[in-house]
Amino acid sequence: MTTADLQEYIGVIERMKSSLNSADFDQVFSLLTSELPKSKQFLLKMELKRMAQPCNFYIDLRGSVDGDVKPYEYLGKTHYMDDKAIQVFEKGLKQYGSYTVGLYEEVMNTENNFRVMHRKQTEQRVKNALQQPAAARQTIDDAQTVQNQYARLVPFGNYTTRQDERMHFSIDVELELQGKRYRASTSDLSVSGCKIKLQQPLQAEAGSLIRMHFTGLEQEFMLGLSSGVLYKLIDAEQQGANLYWRMQRQPGDDEGQFADFLQKFITGNKRRYKVNLDSISQSLLSKGYEQFYLPKLCSLPVFIAVRNSQPLPLCALTTDNNKSIWQHFLDEQHQAVFNSILSVRRLKTLLQLPQPDKSTILYSFTHAVKGKLFFYSATTEELAADEALRKLFLGFGASKVGWRVLHLNIQRANPEMAIMPSTLPDTDNSAKPGGLSSLIKQHIQDIRYIATLTDISTDISTNWYQNYPVDQQQLKNLARFGHKKIPQQPPCEAVAIQYVNLRSESRYLYKTSIVISDTEQQTELNGHSRDFSSKGLQLETTLPVRFQKGDVLLLTLPDLQKISAKHKLAGLPYEVMAVSKSRTIMNLRALEGTEPHVGRLFFQQLIQNNRAKLTLAEESPKYPGLSGALRNMYLSVQNHFALYLHRKGIRYEVNTVAQGSNNNSLHQLLTLFSADSTKQDLALILQNNAASLHFAQQLKQMKRLEAAKSYEMYLVISQSSDKTEISCRYDYEFSNEQQKQQFILRALQHNIVFGYRLFLCRTGRPDVEFIAPELSYISTYAIHKAKQLEEELWSVAGMIDAVDISAELPWRFAGSQELLQQQQKKQLALLHKLQQPVA
Repeated sequence: MTTADLQEYIGVIERMKSSLNSADFDQVFSLLTSELPKSKQFLLKMELKRMAQPCNFYIDLRGSVDGDVKPYEYLGKTHYMDDKAIQVFEKGLKQYGSYTVGLYEEVMNTENNFRVMHRKQTEQRVKNALQQPAAARQTIDDAQTVQNQYARLVPFGNYTTRQDERMHFSIDVELELQGKRYRASTSDLSVSGCKIKLQQPLQAEAGSLIRMHFTGLEQEFMLGLSSGVLYKLIDAEQQGANLYWRMQRQPGDDEGQFADFLQKFITGNKRRYKVNLDSISQSLLSKGYEQFYLPKLCSLPVFIAVRNSQPLPLCALTTDNNKSIWQHFLDEQHQAVFNSILSVRRLKTLLQLPQPDKSTILYSFTHAVKGKLFFYSATTEELAADEALRKLFLGFGASKVGWRVLHLNIQRANPEMAIMPSTLPDTDNSAKPGGLSSLIKQHIQDIRYIATLTDISTDISTNWYQNYPVDQQQLKNLARFGHKKIPQQPPCEAVAIQYVNLRSESRYLYKTSIVISDTEQQTELNGHSRDFSSKGLQLETTLPVRFQKGDVLLLTLPDLQKISAKHKLAGLPYEVMAVSKSRTIMNLRALEGTEPHVGRLFFQQLIQNNRAKLTLAEESPKYPGLSGALRNMYLSVQNHFALYLHRKGIRYEVNTVAQGSNNNSLHQLLTLFSADSTKQDLALILQNNAASLHFAQQLKQMKRLEAAKSYEMYLVISQSSDKTEISCRYDYEFSNEQQKQQFILRALQHNIVFGYRLFLCRTGRPDVEFIAPELSYISTYAIHKAKQLEEELWSVAGMIDAVDISAELPWRFAGSQELLQQQQKKQLALLHKLQQPVA
């Protein structure tokens, strides 16, 4: 089907259908497209050639259209079409001259096709919802008129560990507090503690010691506990009208005897009373959602050790989505320069910021001289000291190819965070997580900080920064932001995150020369392969390329041709699947036609004959277990806002939010207009489901390995003496960039503005092996519960990761330093207010 970016030229495509196989095709095409850019002409010609390719697909519309389907014979094949489809098919045969791919797509997209009808209805609902300003400009006062959409929170890096099994068991007890006894009942019970439900309100501080008398058990068993059992109050929880206390049993003279009794009692009644699976279920979901999040991580966590009072970046946790950040900070010798970027002075400034979230914006660019790559970088705080220098740095830096704007966050960490605790009771016989090896412990023992870098620059935002004036005479003043070359750069290792591998085949590292040309033979580039499989390869070019996803390239392999007389390795068609941000690395897939792909056959034979000699791209890590340790450390401190999309039939649901140990500002703002201040209401950002429909439509068009799609979201908060109003806008709602700039600058001057970069990714299948112990344990006692949890994880289709870019917006749109400082003060005051307990 013709892609969205070519829909505006559908008239040209319609007029060219009848000329696809004619001799005057090129002449007619040139006349119709003479005013179009060369790139668009190329794409249109490729689309027409694709549509003209012969097709041998069977057409079967039974159950797919609103009409009576009947058999239809064509060239010895029986298709099943309704009258409308037959009419389109026969008309198309006259236009195309034969049964082609274009004709097949037209038949499969008739107006009475249920899929087409559903898509049009969905688009109309999105359009109608976006035209309702009240949905996007909702105030606190009228929030009750909009249906609440409370988020379901999934904690990250926080697993409930229980020493003993807990059993749902209600029995009468009495609490001895300050010489008086109060009646209560147990809600659940374990050897080491219990949860009790109070029959009347009681006041007690956490940590208080309380004697508990098991009056209900003593009526059936001779316990000999006349003085009761000593417990410590852990915390209190209000659930509706009921007050619950969580209690922990304390050591005593009769501890062993009573503990043995409880253990035998619980073991003997497992099948009679339900085992409490709440904590294990929550841990299973946390681990499951974490494994969706981490492989799609667009931010780069850099782990910093402190040795001899100096910070030393040791390693970074890499994914396919964040490798571009890692590659940006590699010098000409492929050594990471984080030791210079994350300097002592810069880290100290960050850690001394007044807000709990130690974040800033890092501006960076590179400058190549005589084969050497020099790095320049500055933070918001460093540029704020000199207004003229700030404008010079932003204007000149944005003109460089290596220009990046990054969100930089620093969090404290310690090696103890690397250990994932067991989520199963000690009484369970299943395998527990293994501890860290002595090698890993030694490697991470000095890690004290995690710096997280997120690339928030785009081509559009770069254009805005390029508007800053550049005085060539003053460029020498930028030298203070340059990083000196270090002869022996301290090694910093890229550690790939481990997750369930969904690739259909293995990839092998191999470097060989490749000559690249497009299908029109207009350009020819030299490059080399990075890795390959039988179905595709990754190649790198010296110069940036103009190719886009979906383009078809012709590859020639001169060096490999020398070792193969059987296969002609020239003009091999490959389709571009992804292009890196630097536009020098491309992922390609063998483009299959009617005949077997020569490149695929050659690489299959090459792999089969040289498997022992080839190096797997996913080779064994240098430190086995290091990836898992770093994973646990990062999840213990990360503070991103992750929103999950679930596939429910033909619809998508957006109601699950991940939250780390530290709240993101967006977590806090979603409680601002919530009817329940303890819950996050998604109604504001989902805009009466218009936004979720927009994201769902985008997600349907994305492939699993496709790079993240980015959006921007703006929350504008206006405060007066009697009320607070909050509105939400997305970047796609503005007709042009100038309209967006006017909106942002006006809001910055009069209100409080929070901006977020949203990264939308399609997720893979759940990592069932990672959650197998919890799933097996739950299945033992509640198979229906295990199936329900597994089905929830299998329904996850996508994820949105939100990064705060509020501090970047004023300078992007040419705002002053004073405007940025005013905004930061207002934001800090509002977030501080939200953190205060409600009286």
